[in-house]
Amino acid sequence: MVDVTLQEFNHWQARPVADPRRASPAQFMDGMTEILEAQAPMQALELFQTYAKAGGLMKITASVRSRFERVIKDAARAGTIIIETENDSEVEDDTDPRCWIVRLEGQERVIMRTLGPRSFAEVPLSELAAFVLELRCADEFMGKEEIARSILSHYGLQKLTALVQRRLDRVFSEYF
Repeated sequence: MVDVTLQEFNHWQARPVADPRRASPAQFMDGMTEILEAQAPMQALELFQTYAKAGGLMKITASVRSRFERVIKDAARAGTIIIETENDSEVEDDTDPRCWIVRLEGQERVIMRTLGPRSFAEVPLSELAAFVLELRCADEFMGKEEIARSILSHYGLQKLTALVQRRLDRVFSEYF
């Protein structure tokens, strides 16, 4: 197996934030900036969920989701947040915030990290693609099955589930 060095996933240390149902744009940005400083690049939906949980919500309603989306789109227009859309296998179209990869201006676009508390579905495709590229550079004859097994091993996962296979297939079709 090829050894790839992954940075430790930096999990945001949760603290109470303003209730997302009533937060002002400035309050949203304060909390989201902290989360992004620790965990970006990340899926926008994961950002919303992390903030919402710290704000006392367990579920994001459509109106709250709309507020989150408006705030990050405004921040993107202002140049403080970068939003890149990925063609994720788990979404139907680019209006789904699971395919929006967000980071603060000045942060690295891709960071290869350990899985941490994320699910495999929350790892940006660009991060998986960088991982695949590292494996391919180390062993150009490594096949897709070997690459999948190596990624699972590095993430401490046991099974090549349908979700893992779909996401890796998307990485191969989009990036290679």
